Amino acid sequence: MPRVNDEVAQAFEELADLLQIAGGDRFKIVAYRRVAEEVRAFARDISTLDDKELGALRGVGKATSSKIREVLKTGTMAKLEDARAAVPRGIREMTALPGLGPRTALLLHAELGVKSLAELDQAIKEQRLRTVKGLGKKTEENLASALRRFKGRQERVPVDVALRVAEDLLAALRKSDLVTEAAYCGSLRRAKETVGDLDLLATGPDPAAIMQLFTSLEGVSGVSVSGSTKSSIRTREGLQVDLRVVASDEFGAALQYFSGSKEHNVRVREIAVKQGYKLSEYGLFRVSDNVRVAGATEAEVYEALGLQTPPAPMRENRGEIEAALKGEIPELIQLSDIQGDLHSHTRYSDGSTTVREMALTAMGLGRRYLAITDHLDAWVKSHSPDTVKLQAEEIAAVNEEFGDRITVLQGVEVDIGPEGTLALPDSILNRVELVIASIHRRYGLDAEAMTRRVVKAMQHPSVNIFGHPTGRWLGQREAAEFDLEQVFAAARDNQVVMEINSNPARLDLKDDHIRLAKEFGLLFSINTDSHNPGHLSRTRLGVGMAQRGWVTRPEVINALAVDDLRDLFKK
Repeated sequence: MPRVNDEVAQAFEELADLLQIAGGDRFKIVAYRRVAEEVRAFARDISTLDDKELGALRGVGKATSSKIREVLKTGTMAKLEDARAAVPRGIREMTALPGLGPRTALLLHAELGVKSLAELDQAIKEQRLRTVKGLGKKTEENLASALRRFKGRQERVPVDVALRVAEDLLAALRKSDLVTEAAYCGSLRRAKETVGDLDLLATGPDPAAIMQLFTSLEGVSGVSVSGSTKSSIRTREGLQVDLRVVASDEFGAALQYFSGSKEHNVRVREIAVKQGYKLSEYGLFRVSDNVRVAGATEAEVYEALGLQTPPAPMRENRGEIEAALKGEIPELIQLSDIQGDLHSHTRYSDGSTTVREMALTAMGLGRRYLAITDHLDAWVKSHSPDTVKLQAEEIAAVNEEFGDRITVLQGVEVDIGPEGTLALPDSILNRVELVIASIHRRYGLDAEAMTRRVVKAMQHPSVNIFGHPTGRWLGQREAAEFDLEQVFAAARDNQVVMEINSNPARLDLKDDHIRLAKEFGLLFSINTDSHNPGHLSRTRLGVGMAQRGWVTRPEVINALAVDDLRDLFKK
């Protein structure tokens, strides 16, 4: 997504947030959010559009076109500045806390004078919230818990944000003749869900010149450290980025060292010591004569120690060293293995665009098939079962237009009720090729009730995939409590596939749950859960999580060709 689109979308989102806090017109709030979503999902740089093209975007009329032009020209808009002036900055900051809506934020401001997260924290410590009518002790405890999680989340950024920043910076460095080689490392290279500081490595003949280039790149908001071989900057996203320039014959050793994890590196160094070597970011040295025997590449370092090279996402000291010593590192699933996406939404439910537009984008990403899995239960209730037929006809038309370039499948994502029943009748579930069963509400059931709920849903013969299984929402909602072993056993017995959801806010299943699911012999589907075309590129985030869980290509159903996939579902 072009950066300018993101900046325009953020302006409209902030405007909608401020109007909601101030009790503004509900229809305008919804309209501004739709504009933000449309702009964020648009593939082209929005500043290149003429007035006719801009007006053709969904939800963009003459007034909003004018506001978009204003943001493109000035970086803000008059209406946004007026809204900022009307709502204290801290109030909006408070509403970013999960569970604290605009009404409660304004109530706390009016009753207790609280106007920032820091003041909220202090009020909670002094147990003053429970004195406010309508809140009470339970609300105070819930907000205290949410605040603790929020503080931890603020110290790290989502993997997709870190990845975008890293790739932008690396692309800028690689354009220069000064840089011979460059890469990112750390937790981002290990495909963790969130990233703290971002670590980059580079090689080149003139380290000082590379540092000067780095600290002056577009997107740098501040320079913390500026040295001859290491510099630290702060980006506009608030991410600290450290760049180290190393010699070319040290690059592999440095990449291994700074990729981590700490626990993995400790084990590798122990092996080196036992074999008469010392290992550091500068290379692998023989202790007897201090001669460097490896360092230019990671593979060279691991091979000198008698180890296979574990892919970076595996390096968490969870058995990969033992596997590497035995030559048993599995061949992990790769992004290039993914043939299709089995979870996406269109305007038939809460998606932003048409079947054709989703298919066109998926095709451009090299996908051979795409499943449209709208929440048709809402449509059937508010419209009629004929909606399923209308969508099927639209899908058939798209398939006829695109021929063998991509196949669009009609599926459905159906909600699992509190008792384990599905929200659609069999007469509809039997008409689609793919059924994803997911939980979207009532996450607070106790573990026994939640387990019973999920197991019952899996016993329904139409269910193919369990969508975003634990329901976690990073930094906002913990994973649901249920007996994973019982759930995975039920999935095995009923041939239900586990989803690895690539939404960066979910990344669900997570790595250790994936490892457990593998023990039950389960298969996986790495899906984007896309609600607009821009989401379809998220697949690599799910692949990274799958790699952290040691998933191989034969364990991923959407690495199959479409005919083989259909045969699998028929069985």
